[in-house]
Amino acid sequence: MAKKSVKLSKGTVYQKAANGSYYFRYQIDGQRKAVSLNTKNQKKAIAEAEKMIPLVAASSTEVIAAHVQFAKGWERKHDRLELSKMWDIYENHPDRARPKSQKIWNLYKNYLDEFLNWLSTAYSEIKYMDEIRDTDEFGQKLNTSTVSEYAEHLKKQNLAVDTHNKKIARPAHIFQTLSKYLIALSPWENKKLRRSHKEESGITEHRKPFPPDKELAIFKAVKPESPLKLLNKAEIEVLCYILKYTGQRQKDCVNLSWNKISMDRHRLWVTQEKTGKDVSIPIAEELYAMLKKAEAWKVNDKVLPKSAERYARKAKDGTDTGVNLINKQLLYVIKYVGLEPSVTVPGRDKKMTIYGVHSFRHGFASHCAEIGVPRAVCSSILGADASIIDTYYVHIGEEAQEKAIQAISGKGSNISMQERISKVLAIIDHLTTKSKTIREIEEVLTGKS
Repeated sequence: MAKKSVKLSKGTVYQKAANGSYYFRYQIDGQRKAVSLNTKNQKKAIAEAEKMIPLVAASSTEVIAAHVQFAKGWERKHDRLELSKMWDIYENHPDRARPKSQKIWNLYKNYLDEFLNWLSTAYSEIKYMDEIRDTDEFGQKLNTSTVSEYAEHLKKQNLAVDTHNKKIARPAHIFQTLSKYLIALSPWENKKLRRSHKEESGITEHRKPFPPDKELAIFKAVKPESPLKLLNKAEIEVLCYILKYTGQRQKDCVNLSWNKISMDRHRLWVTQEKTGKDVSIPIAEELYAMLKKAEAWKVNDKVLPKSAERYARKAKDGTDTGVNLINKQLLYVIKYVGLEPSVTVPGRDKKMTIYGVHSFRHGFASHCAEIGVPRAVCSSILGADASIIDTYYVHIGEEAQEKAIQAISGKGSNISMQERISKVLAIIDHLTTKSKTIREIEEVLTGKS
């Protein structure tokens, strides 16, 4: 038979069945709730329930629920992690980030170190990870918020929005991964810490495709007979053609393999390093001619063996130093033809790059949009890089909108094709002299040719 219940100042301690665990029953906003006290001893049960009474007196249902969940494990001990040991634990954690490049991995550590260095100055008394929080263990807001203060500190650094948000997102991932060492919700999850891209809506400079005359100058500059001196110049010339006629990223172009190319079928395949997607691309005649040229120096599976070897070089700490070796060569060519790769923009200390290797990719999307290639087709080649595709396909939608408005307002052209031809022939008839080209056009329009 169940033991008699015991009324407290708030709620009741009772036993559902003889020799069973005690429960604490209370009310929230008129609704009855009950939580197990995980003990069969009445005195211990009453003591545990009395610890929860101040929590039940709170006004928020969500807060009470959080309080009770914490109270159920009131006596639980949690591990504490010293700030100085955070990275050592994180880099060996099974759920750590696994970026494909050493450069990005280093940024995780650099951004954490940057925060901890700031913290050591602003709050030198904080030594443990669980001391960095916006709320107490019950979800109640504290008077101070170290992470929010750090975000405000970053806002004064004249950083690009993307850079600011990465300096928040990467430490946030580290804290989330090591959440077992926290006693409250991670303070990095607050969306207000991140900046909005709308802040940079006034910036008119963005990554651009090369102007047609400058792109032509680039291809002339990398020809073997040009006066420009360039290491592995023949390979750099082929690389420029691969970049232009495939629209792929620099790494995928530099590392293009012969086993991914079918010269007979005029088609090549790329497994994009960044996205992991497989992309199939027809080989343009201009690129085909360059690949035939590259066959003459074939020594291994790489189309650009010397450039691929340089690109793969790493520093002792694992950083990909070879990336910059190739990138600097291409930037040298860009400057050689009279383009300034970077410009100063308001609100940033670091210059913004507008012309670079990625300009070939932007140019590919731009050309596709201009000649009416369907968006889905362009996406299938670029690998669905939405930010680039949106930039160049938005004007297609604007043109269609303008035509729709003209049609509705009665300003659209209703002239048939035959009427257009008749008008052209009438203009030709009134010409006093006709060139050979004009006569050929006239023959085509009249059906004589």
